[in-house]
Amino acid sequence: MFKKAILLAAVGLSFNSHGTTLLSDSEAEQVKALQAQYNNTTELKELTKVSSTIFSLSTQSKDLNTAINRDKQLYLDYQQKLSDEMLSGSGEKTEFYFGAMKKTSQAIKQNQQQISKNAAQIKQLNHKIDQLNGALRESKKAYSDKLNAVRSAVVNRLKAEFANPVPMSVSGKLQCSPYQSIRACFESKQTTSKLINDAIENRFGQIDITSSTNNFKVMAATMDYEGNVEYQVGLNLFVQYDEKIDAQIVKEVGVESFDIRLLSNKHAQFYLDGQPVGQGNEVMVKVSKGKYAVLAKYDGRQESTIQDIENPVSLTYNF
Repeated sequence: MFKKAILLAAVGLSFNSHGTTLLSDSEAEQVKALQAQYNNTTELKELTKVSSTIFSLSTQSKDLNTAINRDKQLYLDYQQKLSDEMLSGSGEKTEFYFGAMKKTSQAIKQNQQQISKNAAQIKQLNHKIDQLNGALRESKKAYSDKLNAVRSAVVNRLKAEFANPVPMSVSGKLQCSPYQSIRACFESKQTTSKLINDAIENRFGQIDITSSTNNFKVMAATMDYEGNVEYQVGLNLFVQYDEKIDAQIVKEVGVESFDIRLLSNKHAQFYLDGQPVGQGNEVMVKVSKGKYAVLAKYDGRQESTIQDIENPVSLTYNF
């Protein structure tokens, strides 16, 4: 039986078949708990509702102003007709014109009062939006600060871990030639690469890892007459902490930033969490990972959604 082999290699590999994480169970639980604590869905729904109400009131006031201008012109027309009626001396429609002028004047007054009420309500709602936005900013900052604290803890832990060899135990099967010894099979470059690859994959999964000077020891190995080998190997991975690992930590903890595209078939105005971010058919915005209230407005109409941004994305709002 082949008892021991010492080989050296330098390997940089990326695997996509496993979902292995760099976070420990407790670190992953911290991230999960923070995500639940700083969900903000209720506040975002309220923000969307308030923004929608402001938009509706503004649209109504715009329509009322149009009606007021129309009624003012109508009032002048009735006034002119009343003057003509009185000068003609007939007096047949004097009462009608007086009544029409009174009714038109009342409509103007009512619409002006409604516009004033709308303005007062919009002022209150804008104050509420300021409060909601302030609360959201504080919440998102606290969330970001706590996630970055988790990230720092993960980075420090892994740097300390990778400062020393990472011990691994790998069991599996491989195909060797039935005409070669177990020793010769394990000393082949193909077998060496497989063992190192399996170790990296088992430990780091899909994460892009660079590992060098990997020593391994065959603890047990048996070969049948067809060259099928079952083995158990112990080895050390000397992992280099680099920007790829750092990028993976950023992704797993959730402190990434993304460029998102806001699209419309019209020249729309776009808002995130009640704040304007641009206008046009396409607007690019950089955001941190998280939930956002997105609002698009065009010509008295609006479309709004609450989006959980986890990746670069294009969002389309058509009118």
